Parts: sequence; C-alpha cells; structure tokens
Amino acid sequence: MIWGKILGGFFGFLFARFIGLLLGLMIGHWFDKSLTRAMQQNSTQPQQFVSTLFAVLGHLAKSKGRVTEQDIDYVTRLMDHLQLSEEARIDAQESFREGKQSDFPLTQRVQQLRTQLAWRRDLLQFFLEQLLTIALHDGQLEQAEYEVLLKVTQALGFRRAQLDILLQMAQAGQRFGTGGSSQQYSQQTTANQLDDAYAVLGVSRSASFSEVKKAYRKLMNKHHPDKLAAQGLPPEMRESARAKAQQIQAAYELIKSRQGN
Repeated sequence: MIWGKILGGFFGFLFARFIGLLLGLMIGHWFDKSLTRAMQQNSTQPQQFVSTLFAVLGHLAKSKGRVTEQDIDYVTRLMDHLQLSEEARIDAQESFREGKQSDFPLTQRVQQLRTQLAWRRDLLQFFLEQLLTIALHDGQLEQAEYEVLLKVTQALGFRRAQLDILLQMAQAGQRFGTGGSSQQYSQQTTANQLDDAYAVLGVSRSASFSEVKKAYRKLMNKHHPDKLAAQGLPPEMRESARAKAQQIQAAYELIKSRQGN
C-alpha cells in the first residue's frame, strides 16, 4: 500500500512545502499500515470463526472423558451441513483434533477470536449460541461440558448468568424446532410448545404481549442474518443464522396467535 504516502506527501507539500511533505509522508505511511492490517484481519476473520468453533467442539467432546463415534459422526455431519470447502474441511478437522489435546489453550484461543471480531457482541453471542446448540445435540449437557462452556463464556466477555439464560433458550429452541409457518404451529399447539415459544424469546409465560414484542424485536435485531454478515459472519454460518431468525419469528407468531393479537 503506497497511496497514503503519495497523497499525504502531495497535499503536505502543497500546504507546507518540504516540512509538509515530510509530515504528509509520515501520516500516509501510518494510514497505509493501518489499512493493510485491517484488510488482513478481514480476510482471516471468517476462517478464525469456523476454526475456533471446531477447536472448541473438540475440547467439549474430550471433556467427557473420550471422544465417541457419535461425536465424530455429528461433527462430520456438521461439516456437511455447513458445506465447507475441501480446504476449510481439512482446517476444521485439524482444529477439532487440536481441541482434543490436553494442553489445548482454550481461553487463549477464544480470547483471540474475541479480539479478531473486534468485540462485536452480537457476533460473539451468536458464536456462543452455536456452541450451545451443538453441545445439546445428544439431548443432554454433562457437567464437564458446562464447565468448558463457562470458560468460553467468560473468555468472550459474558457472565455466567448470561450463559444460563442462553442455555435455557437453546434447550427450549431444540424442543420447539427450527420454525415453520405460524399456521402450522397454531393448528398443533400444545401447552409445552407454547411454553417453549416463550422460553425461545427469553420471557416468562406471564409476560404481557408488549413485553413479548419487545423481546422479539431485540432478538431479531441481534440475529438478523444480514446484520451478522455485515459484522463478519462467515458465509458457512449464514444458514444457521437464518434458521435461528426463523425460529424466533415462529415463536413470536405462535404467541401472537394465542394471545389474540
């Protein structure tokens, strides 16, 4: 990158001759370095998100004592679902193996991702939510897995109370499903489905409709796929973002239909 130096030197010379030229070159040099660094970060950010995700998954699997065939099969299907390229798939496999090592620096790796994402909290929360959904794929969460997730939560800059809330929402979300039309849910609604719909939105069953609507808007603002993509969400993860947004929408529409609004 040299355009910063060229423009800085040119305009510096126009305004203050040789002293301005020197100052302009210095400022232009700083600008070129900053721009190059930003471009490098943007190019590695998507890869960092996916590789860290699979590394933490490897650590989660190993935390239970040993990695089972069920774990490996699920991770393989996850790679298929994300439609990883051959290169990305190899990187994900290597990251998963790295995460299984006893000396895997979990906190350091997650903090590196946090820095890489420039502390974008919506994106960091989405990362944590994806981990929770994946960790619950077998219908249970062992204490060792919870301890790993707690370390990840804290390394991302969130509190334990936030982890517990997101965990409850993720559990409700798995029972509720990935979403469907509001008509479909209203035709086959059970009391449990309605309870799960409230839990998906993070509100109690006694919440007023205005409270439900407020929670819905806040969640949709955080989980809108286009917004997350603009913040740096990798293309491989955007289908998961769309599915989450559809689930939030379906939960809201179900509650709306049952409250007569």
